[in-house]
Amino acid sequence: MQKRHLAALISASIFTATLSGCAMFRSEPTAPPVTPDMSSDTLPAAAEIIAVDAGVGAIANCSRAQLQALLNAQTPEIAQLLRHNVYFFGTDASELSPDALASLNALAGVLKAAQGVSVQLDGHTDARGTHDYNLALGERRGNAVASYLQSQGAQAAQMAVVSFGKEQPVAEGNDESAWAQNRRVQVAYSACDMAP
Repeated sequence: MQKRHLAALISASIFTATLSGCAMFRSEPTAPPVTPDMSSDTLPAAAEIIAVDAGVGAIANCSRAQLQALLNAQTPEIAQLLRHNVYFFGTDASELSPDALASLNALAGVLKAAQGVSVQLDGHTDARGTHDYNLALGERRGNAVASYLQSQGAQAAQMAVVSFGKEQPVAEGNDESAWAQNRRVQVAYSACDMAP
């Protein structure tokens, strides 16, 4: 009787291994990767500048009035650059586009000049990929922005990186147009004290 159970168990194990082995070698057609044009002409329009109205962890609040005062304290050119608060990324990428640098330089200048200003860098991805992979990718994107800002003189303590992965899309759809809008880092001002 035990031999029969053992034989049945071995047969079931071999059958399962055979099925899983076949599944590993099944080839499914894949579409060639789409490489979007990341020039400023083709990028989605940036969203309105936002303030973090509800604190996240130890992040303080920045009211819209404080944010407006921060913008009013800048030259018109810098204020315009600061209004660009969304940075887009290529598929499965965390490298900044050259189009992002002017705006990020303006933000770094403000952070460097005013230690009371801080930002939250929200990393997002498109809907493709697993939950965990997209959380990690969103974090890499946020860290890419933070690293660039630090390289321009901002302090790490002035930035918090949060990854939302694919959980907060701004565009619905399963096409490159929607995906391109969702692959982003959005800057939210969490403290707006302009004192040096």
